[in-house]
Parts: sequence; C-alpha cells; structure tokens
Amino acid sequence: MTRPSVGVDGTRHNGTVTYGPAEPSALSEPLLTADDAAELLRVRRSTVYELARSRRLPHIRVGRRILFVRSDLAAWILANRVMPR
Repeated sequence: MTRPSVGVDGTRHNGTVTYGPAEPSALSEPLLTADDAAELLRVRRSTVYELARSRRLPHIRVGRRILFVRSDLAAWILANRVMPR
C-alpha cells in the first residue's frame, strides 16, 4: 500500500508525481553550478554539496549534476536568516 504524498500546493497524490506549470522567471534564469553557488553563499563547494545532499539547500538534479537557481538560493538565505533578539 502506498501512502499518498502531499504536493507543494497541498493536494494529495497517490504515488504519482505531477508537475505544475513552472514559474516563468525561474525558467529564464541561468542555472548555477556548485562553484557558482559556493561563491554566492561564500562557503566551500563541499559545503554546498553537503547542504544539497542533506536536502537543506534547494537544488535541481540533472543526471549526476547538481544545479541551483539563483532566486531559490536568495529565498533560502532569507528563510535561514537569524534575527537579533
């Protein structure tokens, strides 16, 4: 028996993956490599790979390559900002 999964829009799916229309601005952005993402985030490339591997950093996997969308990284930065008390 497969458990229904919840999509990003909150709908339940029974084991099938459905893809909705992509955000047009995300498709027009060039994809960044791990080196580009590391430079943008000012961390080592190995840190970028570890964050992607542990699913803590949004990424796209194309075959064996791991690529990043700049706007996804910007949103991730804002979501992980630690505010002063």
